Amino acid sequence: MKRIYLDYAAATPLDAAVIRAMAPFFRKQYGNPSSIHASGRIARAAIEESRKKIASILHAEPRNILFTGSGTESAALALQGVMRAYGKSAHIVTTSIEHAAVLENVRKLQREGHSATFAEAGANGCVSPAAITRAITPRTVLISVMYANNETGAIQPIQEIARIIRKERVARTRVGRGVPLFFHTDACQAAGFLPLTVETLGVDLMTLNASKLYGPKGVGALYKRNTVPLAALWEGGGQEQGLRSGTENVAGIVGFGAALEIAEKKKKREARRLAALRDYFIKKILKEIPGTALQGPAGDSRLPNNVNIFVPDVSGETLVLYLDAKGVEASAGSACNASTDGSSHDTMNNIRFTLGRETTRGDIEKTARVLQEAVTLLRKAPKQYAA
Repeated sequence: MKRIYLDYAAATPLDAAVIRAMAPFFRKQYGNPSSIHASGRIARAAIEESRKKIASILHAEPRNILFTGSGTESAALALQGVMRAYGKSAHIVTTSIEHAAVLENVRKLQREGHSATFAEAGANGCVSPAAITRAITPRTVLISVMYANNETGAIQPIQEIARIIRKERVARTRVGRGVPLFFHTDACQAAGFLPLTVETLGVDLMTLNASKLYGPKGVGALYKRNTVPLAALWEGGGQEQGLRSGTENVAGIVGFGAALEIAEKKKKREARRLAALRDYFIKKILKEIPGTALQGPAGDSRLPNNVNIFVPDVSGETLVLYLDAKGVEASAGSACNASTDGSSHDTMNNIRFTLGRETTRGDIEKTARVLQEAVTLLRKAPKQYAA
């Protein structure tokens, strides 16, 4: 039985060209990039070449790119790094729909004495710039808003929020208030689909992750504008400008550079192809399965590969397990996403499909049939299979 993989937002297979680029650094070119002999210099040159590739795509300088061990680590370095560098009890603004990589680091900062505001998203899954404006206080040092949501695919108004931040900076300068204000975005889901030019977006910090780009797991990157102060999360050998000590993952970094470069070349054509499949899939589900509803925005306000469906009366996890038994791999929304006031947002009836380079119309047709079969059967089943 051919299995259908529709969980590309969670992980992607390695692109064949990425494997070829990485291969020499496993057995032949295994030198430590901090060594000054020939093998070390080869490893260092490979890292710097990948740094240049990524910087070029972001329209940044190579020195603005820091390599880490994951997207989560990049987010932690951005958030904790800025707030610790500031050193005082300060305020951070984020949203209630962020990935745990951001939310849990903000909560950690709260435990350390900083304060935070979590702006809520609207019914369409997007956070309004007005909500961010209302959340800013004279003590706000950092604002973190994801570029595109990992669950609903909702694309956030990053450029509009950046304009608000620029106005706030001007206002602070006029009144002589010396509190800085920086803007971070988690772009792990957006990379490969949306523009990454940091000046156009207006961001000071950007988190990226290779494993969402048909690159290797275990490597991430953080774009940092020159003017942003960061404190390291730990001490050691002083790699990555003293901000990420530890011997660099040379093969992973090489793979990251190759993966992002390939993704950029394929971006426009693949986004159009996936958006067409996405819209066909959504239309088919909503038409053929009674009571279902699309979660998040439609059309261009949504990532081209994301389909998140609300299925009343059926547990999302049960649907995922049924589909898995039939050869279709998808994802369920978290059973309970804790909000900042201790309440919860019920996503137990959601199922998420995320499409990728290997997804075909035939895959969509089969998945729609199996999903309809599953919902029909489970709605007749005992209550323990319902949410």
